[in-house]
Amino acid sequence: MSSARNNGRPKQGPNRHAKGEGTTYRVPKDPKQPLKYWVAAIELPSPDGERHRVTRKRKTEGLAKEQLTKLKRERLKRGTVSTSTRTVTEWLTEWLDDWMDVRPKTAAGYRSSIKVHIIPSIGKKRLDQLAHTDVRKLHKDIISKGLSSSTALYAHNCLSSALKDAKREGYVEEIATDLAKKPRVAASSLNVMSAAEGIAVLRMTEHERLGSRWWAALLTGARQGELIGLEIDRVLPNALDLSWQLQRLSWQHGCGGTCDRKRGTDCPARTLNGPADWEHRHVTGGLWLARPKSDAGKRMLTLVEPLKTMVMRRIEVAGTEPNPHGFVWTADPKKDRHGRELPLDGTPLDPSPDSKAWDALLKRAGVTDVRLHDARHVTASLLNRAGVDQATRMAILGHSSPAMTQHYTDVDMGQQGAALTSMAAFLALDAPDVGTDNTKHATD
Repeated sequence: MSSARNNGRPKQGPNRHAKGEGTTYRVPKDPKQPLKYWVAAIELPSPDGERHRVTRKRKTEGLAKEQLTKLKRERLKRGTVSTSTRTVTEWLTEWLDDWMDVRPKTAAGYRSSIKVHIIPSIGKKRLDQLAHTDVRKLHKDIISKGLSSSTALYAHNCLSSALKDAKREGYVEEIATDLAKKPRVAASSLNVMSAAEGIAVLRMTEHERLGSRWWAALLTGARQGELIGLEIDRVLPNALDLSWQLQRLSWQHGCGGTCDRKRGTDCPARTLNGPADWEHRHVTGGLWLARPKSDAGKRMLTLVEPLKTMVMRRIEVAGTEPNPHGFVWTADPKKDRHGRELPLDGTPLDPSPDSKAWDALLKRAGVTDVRLHDARHVTASLLNRAGVDQATRMAILGHSSPAMTQHYTDVDMGQQGAALTSMAAFLALDAPDVGTDNTKHATD
């Protein structure tokens, strides 16, 4: 009878919805009993014929209705609703394997930050309940270890990348890192080499086998990878093509976890993961040639005196040495376990030993201890003191800045050549004597 009065439709209560629209209800249902919580419930598609229902508990009816709206939105967007209570650790593990789309060196940094800092701090938290307070806890935990605010900022940015992908997949409604203030990086002071110290280094290495490698570092400001990865066929009569960088990268497992090897480099199906648009070439072992990150890094640098003579002479000597990979600079002879010098084998300059050689050089010269990468600051300072304008300095050093993009396009090879010649004149350096022996090994 009641069905007839309702045109065949069953009577719906105040919190009942049409089939598939979900519902909200209080627990216990008897309004005379004290309220425990409200429930938002929604049914999912059922390919197996069984009933699948997702529920969320909230403290008030209003919050339960808001949650029901979110569940319906998620079901409409993804066709289903996440029913798991996945933790931050579980998501980050999945993200590292399937979602992260960055260059290998960045990926290695992310893996380390996640393993050492993020998971120990907030890994047990449910992903969908992660809040800005948890992100702040991550910052504090890192700083409390005596680590720098830069480390905390790196972990923040890594977590942010993972959470953005989690939101795109509908696993979180808000990105917790967006709601937490980023750590402020503390100001740091860099040791800077003076012009006199730079000249001392140049003079000390002028007749050494790899002396031109250090001349190139100080007189061009090129990055370490750009110089140790410089191939002979990219040295033009009046320019250096710095469009590739030599890097040591870590192999990853390509077996899907089926091999019993601990290290990725020992996996029979080892692979190197990277974005689809990443240009790279394998050299040997873990050494790779890779394109710079930005267009500003892909540059031609004018080759002027006195560096031109040094580089051209080095290329002549390289033609008489084993050089299977065609690099301008290759490693000095190795020594056996008895300290006896072995023949040259043309091994590329590895980034880590190259940095140690720089440290040893500064110690021999008795000058300020400056990181190899910071030699670029020496070049920038010398260019500035020689009166070179800012746009040309940025083009020479390959710095990338949106505010200076137009300046990059305005700087041509002629300006670069004049700038580098101006710096050489400021240092009062002449081209080395053509008859000078340039093959002597560096002293220990």
